[in-house]
Amino acid sequence: MPNLTKAEQTRQTRRAILDRARQLFAEQGYAATGTEEIIRGLGITRGALYHQFKDKRGVFTAVAAEAYREMTDHINQQVRSLEDSWEQLVVGCLAFLEVAQREDLRRLIFIEAPVVLAAETLVEFDQYGFGLLQDSIQMLVHEGQLVTIDAEGFSHLVNGALNELAAWVAQGEDSERLKTAQALVETLLAQHRA
Repeated sequence: MPNLTKAEQTRQTRRAILDRARQLFAEQGYAATGTEEIIRGLGITRGALYHQFKDKRGVFTAVAAEAYREMTDHINQQVRSLEDSWEQLVVGCLAFLEVAQREDLRRLIFIEAPVVLAAETLVEFDQYGFGLLQDSIQMLVHEGQLVTIDAEGFSHLVNGALNELAAWVAQGEDSERLKTAQALVETLLAQHRA
């Protein structure tokens, strides 16, 4: 085995911390997870953790950023092959809600992140996803497929509804919540279809 460069060691250490922390945050939450527990079994010191991340919140922020990217990737995979603009909007919204029941993302994004992270950080993480939603709505308005008073305002309305419904779905173990949330979003959108 060749010797690892300092940069490779740093990347491996960072990845190991993120993987371990993600597992713990997803299983038991931010408040119940200590830094000693994160580094236990990794063969690193707390100083190494603090060298990579300023503090436990820094670790969580990095974990949440990755989770948000995975959520966006999931939505993109669901709509990628669709050619119809309306179908892309609906399927994208439904895919967002699906994430609220994925055990690997549910607690991180919809339960822990809103409590741990500043609102500005959440907006930053959601910027890409919200941008896709807003672009989709503006395109549908332009194409005459969606009728609303204001496309930008409607984008915020739908985004807010999606976030609230996803939090509701994430906090329950009942699979019917997801179906109900998806039906509500489909109904909301259908009421504005031209």
